[in-house]
Amino acid sequence: MSTSIKPAAARDYRITAKSSWNGAWKYPAGVGALGLGIAAYGYKMDPDRFAFSYLFAFFVAISLPLGCLFFVLVQYITKSSWSVTVRRVAELLMRPMPIFAVLVIPLVLTIGHLFPWLGAKHAAPPENDTSSESPIAEARGLESREPAALRDLPVASTKRMEHAEERAEENIINHKRSYLNRQFFLVRLIAYLLIWTWLAQKYFRWSTDQDKTKALENTAAGQRFAPAGILLFGFSLTYFAFDWLLSIDGTWYSTIFGVQIFAQCALFQIASLILLTLALRRSGLLGNAVTVEHYHDLGKFLFGWIVFWSYISFAQFFLTWYSNIPDEVAWFHKRWHDNGGTWKNFSIALVLMHFFVPFWFLMSRNIKRKLPLLAIGAGCMVFMHVIEVYWIIMPNLGPFEPSIVDLGCLLGVFGVYLAAVLRGMEDYSLVPIGDPRLGRALDFENA
Repeated sequence: MSTSIKPAAARDYRITAKSSWNGAWKYPAGVGALGLGIAAYGYKMDPDRFAFSYLFAFFVAISLPLGCLFFVLVQYITKSSWSVTVRRVAELLMRPMPIFAVLVIPLVLTIGHLFPWLGAKHAAPPENDTSSESPIAEARGLESREPAALRDLPVASTKRMEHAEERAEENIINHKRSYLNRQFFLVRLIAYLLIWTWLAQKYFRWSTDQDKTKALENTAAGQRFAPAGILLFGFSLTYFAFDWLLSIDGTWYSTIFGVQIFAQCALFQIASLILLTLALRRSGLLGNAVTVEHYHDLGKFLFGWIVFWSYISFAQFFLTWYSNIPDEVAWFHKRWHDNGGTWKNFSIALVLMHFFVPFWFLMSRNIKRKLPLLAIGAGCMVFMHVIEVYWIIMPNLGPFEPSIVDLGCLLGVFGVYLAAVLRGMEDYSLVPIGDPRLGRALDFENA
């Protein structure tokens, strides 16, 4: 990296004591405390419901700093100049990653409610046994999915067919036993959190220390380490998705599922970054550091991730439909026909509002440069991300029956996380004033 590039002289983009953002962290903290109270009540009343609701809330919250971590790594590996003025907001969003080591504790304590195979005894029942059902069969709700033709068979024949399916499922679980066991499961969880925290803190320190020292070596170090950082991020996120989302149904498998979860995180991040920087810009805290030109590029990112998410999601659905393998089809069947068909509207909404509507809406260059309209598009994608995570997790519990516990967990976990983000904003500049490419970013214009 050339040392001839000098940091641009700039104002100190900090939240002052007179700013409306000073102390703003108290509001999400209060909402978070209320939400956690509701969640605690939900755990007392229905531990099963609480476990799934909390997993939904936890992943919605952690997907934002994960997406921001990837965004920061990409800006370093590409030596990007245009994004310097928006990169610090992304860094502040990824900074509270350590807090998830505490927020994950309720998940660890309720892990048996989420993954029945952790406590299941996988001994196949005798063929003539009509009195017992395996925990896996109960968890998947085989009786509720029983077709009419099967119900017309004699009871003994029906039971034998059910036991045959149970034994097939248990054989699949036993085949995965070396990977799906409690000790290794928790070790991997600790490893994921350590990797993400280490990467986030490493890049955050390089960036904020540079505000004081103006050391070009920090930027160079970030660029050199970015390829390794992306590899660590990619593998850890993929296996986290396999562990905590895919293996809720221990018999299902999809090699593309990790890429779909990655696309969700990236899309949620860019939409949230647009909304947060717009709010900061409107209050004058970003001055002229983030202009319509920057939002035009952020809008391109948003549009691109919508297309990428749609491609990956359709590929997973199409390949599953085409192969027609029962163990694969069951996952989509659960979100269309099973559970009384109550999740069918969610599936349709994802196709319409996660792809078709935002795709055509954000395609135009004019929309990307009209900030109120760009904000509408970004807000839609934030909302649909929450809906999609709910759609991935909650059908494993049963029919669509929304509960106050779902909202309480979401407000609790995300409120605590957002409070940590806003509190951190008070201690650091909102723009990396020591970055050597800041001058280029301030003068950036789209071609």
